[in-house]
Amino acid sequence: MAGAQVRALTRRDIAWAIRLTDLETWGYAKADFERLRALEPEGCFVATVGGKRVGITCTTTYGPLAFLGAVIVHPDVRGKHVGEALMARALEYLDRKGVETVRLNAYLHVIPFYERLGFRGEYENVRFHGGVASAGSRSTNVRPAIQAEVPEIADFDAAYFGTRRNALLSRLHLEFPSQFLVARDDRGIRGYIVANAGDGSTEIGPWVVDPETPEAAGDLLHTILGRIGPTRIAFTVPTRNEHHARMASELRLDIAFRTLRMYRGRDAFHGDPNGVFALAGLEKG
Repeated sequence: MAGAQVRALTRRDIAWAIRLTDLETWGYAKADFERLRALEPEGCFVATVGGKRVGITCTTTYGPLAFLGAVIVHPDVRGKHVGEALMARALEYLDRKGVETVRLNAYLHVIPFYERLGFRGEYENVRFHGGVASAGSRSTNVRPAIQAEVPEIADFDAAYFGTRRNALLSRLHLEFPSQFLVARDDRGIRGYIVANAGDGSTEIGPWVVDPETPEAAGDLLHTILGRIGPTRIAFTVPTRNEHHARMASELRLDIAFRTLRMYRGRDAFHGDPNGVFALAGLEKG
């Protein structure tokens, strides 16, 4: 079998990429890949063997920190070093950009694969889903964010995420202006939440709250549910967040799976996961 070739993912590859990720029921839509390409136009990749597309991965760069994800290889060619070829190209790309720390969220059964590439574990995330969340109450301290607030929200977010991610937050506000809420009081921003709702289900994240005011997390969640109405919800939260188990119990959610956050390079840009109530996505951190 000839070795895998790796090239940039183009718009013409998106429909095929969705079919590939559907093999693992990841639930990716066209908008998800368009968002990834908009954030990192040269940082999403397709592997081919004999001219046939067989795998993908995407990177998202936040200055000196990057996340790498959406790594998937077609079952017919697994074990044929396609994943290694994709990772080598992605890491080379990030090295050329001067990225100091690369993170990813690994499904538990593929941790040894990433360890062989030099990644080291940090902590687990847990994916919750299920239930039909009822419409919640609205808080007077919570309202839709305006575009002019996004840089301030990015400053707030950086303390918990580990670095600024203005481009991501601007993109999310552009896509979901009525479902990008901010909580404020007389001291400033206490937290924010973004929801992607449709077809009776809602993906929540990013959802970031000052750990000193955890009640703002509930205000944000109940207000967004009040805007959306009854819906099935899903989100991924670091287990370092001390509130994660209680939240899932109160919302009557089930555990879908766990992942391990891993890093390669400089052990830096940790942020504060106790303030992270939901990731922006496994592939974006």
